[in-house]
Amino acid sequence: MPTRPARDAALGLIALALLGACSGCSTLLTAAYVLMPEDTPAEFGGLKGKHVAVVCRPIVELEFSDAGSGRELATAVGGFLQRNVRRARIIDQHEVARWIDEHAWVDYPTVGKALDADLVVAIDLEQFRLHEGATLYRGRAAAHVRVFDIAAGKVVFDKRLDDFQYPAEGAIPTADRSEPQFRGMFLQILAARIARSFHSYDSRTSFAEENLTF
Repeated sequence: MPTRPARDAALGLIALALLGACSGCSTLLTAAYVLMPEDTPAEFGGLKGKHVAVVCRPIVELEFSDAGSGRELATAVGGFLQRNVRRARIIDQHEVARWIDEHAWVDYPTVGKALDADLVVAIDLEQFRLHEGATLYRGRAAAHVRVFDIAAGKVVFDKRLDDFQYPAEGAIPTADRSEPQFRGMFLQILAARIARSFHSYDSRTSFAEENLTF
């Protein structure tokens, strides 16, 4: 029977092979999470067994220029949490969006209480752009991520994600891919980076994500 290091190495090779062979970004990231051993612990493990709402609020400028980015990011983050945080019950994003559409925005704890959530993963999206010049794609984002404990009435986790970029080096010519394709890839990678604060993951995942291609 192979030793554990040998098994881990084999799994890593399989995952990297899948990363190179598959074309769907969600499939790529899921393969990385499933096949690679998790050697990096969660920064905040308190989502386990909780009823969780993921809410993303873009700054006013983004609401006018890119109205869908907040909800798309919240949906993607919720998906990663549902798959990777044990026993967490993530409130469907349609339910979150419906409540926000039907009520005047107050604050994250109010939304969480109305949805009967134990915790709210709150994402203030402060920057989100896809282009570097007229002919290149390079995603850039900045976000402030907090977790509100509704019963305790306090913030139990607080983290900033400043100037996140994809690709980390270089850029992708706009002639190579459509904007929706690049947008989908960037949203998935940004969501994965936010979600991993709440679950353990393999340290090689960062390398795999940064080297994904279409």
